[in-house]
Amino acid sequence: MTAELTLDLPWVEAPSAQLEDLVVRRGRAGTLAYEDGIVLDVHVIDPSAFESPAALVDAARSSTAPGRVVLVAGAVPLSWRADLRDAEVSFVDVSGVAEITWPRVHVSAKRFGKPVKRRRGPLAFQKGHGLVVQELLVLTADGSQPTIGELAAGAGVSVPTASKAVTQLAEHGLVAKRRDGTRVSVEVVDRVAITTRLAERTSWPGEEMLTGFLWGRTTFDVAARISDAATRADVELAVTGRVGAAYHGVLGTSSPKEVRCWVDVRGRSLGDVAEALGLEPATEESSNVLLSADRWRVGVHRRAGAQFDDLTASVAHPLRVWCDLHDEQRGSEYAAQMWGAVVNGR
Repeated sequence: MTAELTLDLPWVEAPSAQLEDLVVRRGRAGTLAYEDGIVLDVHVIDPSAFESPAALVDAARSSTAPGRVVLVAGAVPLSWRADLRDAEVSFVDVSGVAEITWPRVHVSAKRFGKPVKRRRGPLAFQKGHGLVVQELLVLTADGSQPTIGELAAGAGVSVPTASKAVTQLAEHGLVAKRRDGTRVSVEVVDRVAITTRLAERTSWPGEEMLTGFLWGRTTFDVAARISDAATRADVELAVTGRVGAAYHGVLGTSSPKEVRCWVDVRGRSLGDVAEALGLEPATEESSNVLLSADRWRVGVHRRAGAQFDDLTASVAHPLRVWCDLHDEQRGSEYAAQMWGAVVNGR
């Protein structure tokens, strides 16, 4: 059933906006009109007048009366929204995020802005080559010399793609091919140079990035919560950056302010994936989660569950985390510890 909500708020779109089955209009009086002619008064509460979500919930409940519904409208703090939802207090944020639970009206709307475009220079690796190079470094960590076929199978690419990637490295003297009949194995000559090249060409973020907010006690808790949400939503996600490093046992001198995640969008928009994960839309300044579309699967490939204290998160392979730390805290000691995790990684 469609209902019409009229609000006297300057940030309500004119002449009207549609939130699922609710039409929102700008007008002088706050009313909720149903198709059958029933009209209720809308009592609007400004969240900026309260110091805590508990006080806001109490005010909303005490304002409820026959013939009246209550709406929290304004700049609703991201960390308060879960409390309002749990208390079934309806709210509309200035960003367009809305959670409304009224008689015969149930709306849950999230508006994610267009993902931020991050342009990078032309990649030296062709499509799939970065994943092959990453798989090569992982498989040769113990001194093994994998075949081209083993690299292709491990990376999930065709044998010709794996062969081209290895040939590119061989032309620069970074690997050596060993032929034994029809078997061609690969020996790594300069591991550090290959890893540095991989980091330069495929480091986080990818071409698309989106910011959001997810409540958690700490960023490490947020990483565990978003990993759990990804499992429930069938989204391939891998935590990387400093939070990922911490889950691998490498801590910096200060707590990271954000959780960086690779996600395999599988043809969906990054905004759709963010909504499936339960993220609140947020500006970069107020966000605590950064998502990047993993078009080449370099981030989610070989991700695994890792623990930080009593928390568990889906974390990128240590090698990938090392590659993604280029613009975060990275002193010599920190880098050495992370490289140790790479050498001893899974």
